[in-house]
Amino acid sequence: MKKILYLIPEVFFIGLAVFWINDNYSANGSVNYFAIAIIVIMIFQLLFQNRIVGFAVGGILTMFSLYMVLAVRSEHNDFPPGSAEGIKFLIMGESLFLLSALISIVMICKFAIRKSDGIPMRSIS
Repeated sequence: MKKILYLIPEVFFIGLAVFWINDNYSANGSVNYFAIAIIVIMIFQLLFQNRIVGFAVGGILTMFSLYMVLAVRSEHNDFPPGSAEGIKFLIMGESLFLLSALISIVMICKFAIRKSDGIPMRSIS
């Protein structure tokens, strides 16, 4: 069970990137190469559990998530004051990006407690 919990950050961001790809493709028919890159990096992390890449990706995703919280706040100002759609947008957007910031911080903490690099987290017998 503990091994599965260690995989939650990577799986969460893979799922978020797949949703992002699907949303862009269904909205305007374009392929989102940035989301594809995120999927590739997260699959790399799932397979190799590299400590340095884990810190870097976790830090970048934390900063991006917090930036997106501010972007949601900014976009909320375009809605009429007190509208139900604006409040729904604010609640959904902020909760999604605060959750992703929390999960990326968990990812950083996960790699901070690792002792060595290059050895998978599962035990070798």
